[in-house]
Amino acid sequence: MVEWMDNIEMAIQKVCASKVYTSAEFKREKDNFQSLCKNLERAETKKWLTEMLETLMKERAPDEQKDESKKLKVIMERHKTLIPKIKETLIKTECYWKCYSYGDDLIPIFEFIDNLRNQSVKEILSANSEQTEEHIEKQDKVLHSLENKKKMVLDFIGKGEKLMQDENCPKFLESHVQKLREAWEDTNAKAQLRKKALSDNLNSWEIFETQKIECHKHLDAADAEFEQIKKIFDLSGGPADYNMRMKTAANYRKTCEEVYNTVKDSNDCLQQMLPEDRKAGMNDEVKELTKRCEILTKTDEKLAGINEFNQRLNAFDINVKDLENWLEEGNKRLDSIKNTKDAISPEDRVTKAMEVQEDINKKSDYCSKQEAEKTEIFPKPGEKVSSDAKRFIKRIEGVRAALNKLDDEVKAECSKFSEDVKYWAEFQTGIKTFDPWLKKAEKIKVDGLKTPTSLVEACEVLGSTKNFQDDCETKIKLIDDASVSAGKMGSHTDADSKIQMYRARWVLVHQTSIDWVMRMTTLVECWNQLDGNVVELSSWVTAKDSSAPDGQSEISIEKLESQLLTLKTMFEEKQRLVADLEAYGSGDNTAKPAAVAAPEAAPAAPEASPESTEPAPEQPTEAAA
Repeated sequence: MVEWMDNIEMAIQKVCASKVYTSAEFKREKDNFQSLCKNLERAETKKWLTEMLETLMKERAPDEQKDESKKLKVIMERHKTLIPKIKETLIKTECYWKCYSYGDDLIPIFEFIDNLRNQSVKEILSANSEQTEEHIEKQDKVLHSLENKKKMVLDFIGKGEKLMQDENCPKFLESHVQKLREAWEDTNAKAQLRKKALSDNLNSWEIFETQKIECHKHLDAADAEFEQIKKIFDLSGGPADYNMRMKTAANYRKTCEEVYNTVKDSNDCLQQMLPEDRKAGMNDEVKELTKRCEILTKTDEKLAGINEFNQRLNAFDINVKDLENWLEEGNKRLDSIKNTKDAISPEDRVTKAMEVQEDINKKSDYCSKQEAEKTEIFPKPGEKVSSDAKRFIKRIEGVRAALNKLDDEVKAECSKFSEDVKYWAEFQTGIKTFDPWLKKAEKIKVDGLKTPTSLVEACEVLGSTKNFQDDCETKIKLIDDASVSAGKMGSHTDADSKIQMYRARWVLVHQTSIDWVMRMTTLVECWNQLDGNVVELSSWVTAKDSSAPDGQSEISIEKLESQLLTLKTMFEEKQRLVADLEAYGSGDNTAKPAAVAAPEAAPAAPEASPESTEPAPEQPTEAAA
């Protein structure tokens, strides 16, 4: 009995093991376990064991009898405990067997699904619409087979889900059901996808052929429209024609791009199933359309050029009108110079004639720009010239002829008084050079002299004033030359007045420069002498102190007092000059408050000798500073 219980426990372990058996392996373990479970209660065996124990233990000692009885009891208890486990395992075994049987039934279903899936994913080629139709018929059969097996597969999935509801259901069943569901859904999706791809391919064959022809027709029309785009030398008709052709070009672009994209998309679809030897040819047909579509870009560029041309033509018309209007004004000005009823001086006549001549030169340059513009935007030599373009060309040629004629007349008028023109130009040149210099010089005069704070600054100011004086004496030659040129003109009253005015202003500036040089020269000389005396006195005091015995001094108090008084006098003179310079201020001689500048420090007076009974002379406060 013990051996039977050991075997049945081993059989339970094998049946309930986590290992996934094949159905044959599990059937063998199941049959072994069930055969062991026959006569599960073992009542006769237990009865025989009890009777045999009593017979054998009659003549044995009580302790031995007791031990053997315990052993038998343990065996009985083990059997009693094993019974529920065996029953539970029997239930699991039945459930497991159903699941393994379910798995065996799935094998042909998986084979069926895999076969249909392979038919839906294998590579296929189609060189024409007839082959595509054949593939569609085959794919319809695949879909029909799937539809026929749909109920059976879904029933199997439901059966598996029902088995999964049993708490004793093994884990591998969930995997089987999931794989079946995924395989079924994936195969259906692949089959539908293949059917759609084939349908798209069949449609693409028809679309490609029809739309390709349609696209060529539209591009032919676009080519014809491109040739019709021309420059129109009409200020109102040109923009109107441009606007109309812009709308036409937009319509052609929209239509051609839509048809082209349809053809290209159809080719992309066909390329997926085309044999290799057909792919290049189909792509070349699309490339031909792509090349022809460049006419759309060329049309846009040509229309952009037309728009620019219209703008330039409008500007050209405005500029020519300005020249035509000015020519009327120029002729009137020349007539006023030639036939004036009022008395006009030669100077005014020269001035007005030169002004007209200068304006003619400017307008001539401006007319040359318009002629260059005409060369750029109008038809080139050898090209056909429209009547509207001829009118514009005639206008600009008329303007050039009128300008040349007016220029000749003005030059002829000027030649009558060419010498006055020459001298007037010389006079004007001198005045234009002298006037800005004089204004700058007058500003320097108004700003006045800078008050120096040291001898170095005083020397710098003296140098700048001398340069200013030299510049004044140099620049007056411009007025002298201008006066000579004016005197050679037939009438020079106005010129003489200007010369007199400029010369009077120059005299004031020049006199100021002379005054500045004189004042700064006096100040620098005084300052130099003061510095020299200070250095001499300092050297003398130092020499006396160094040669005297210790504690004694050889300095003469009288001489020291005399020197210090001299220094004080010179220092006061220098300060007076600086104060006068500050009071003199700017060139307009407006008095300003005197502010004593800090001069260079004079050396302090040496201390009196101890032996001297006379008090040291009082130091000037300015020198002490």
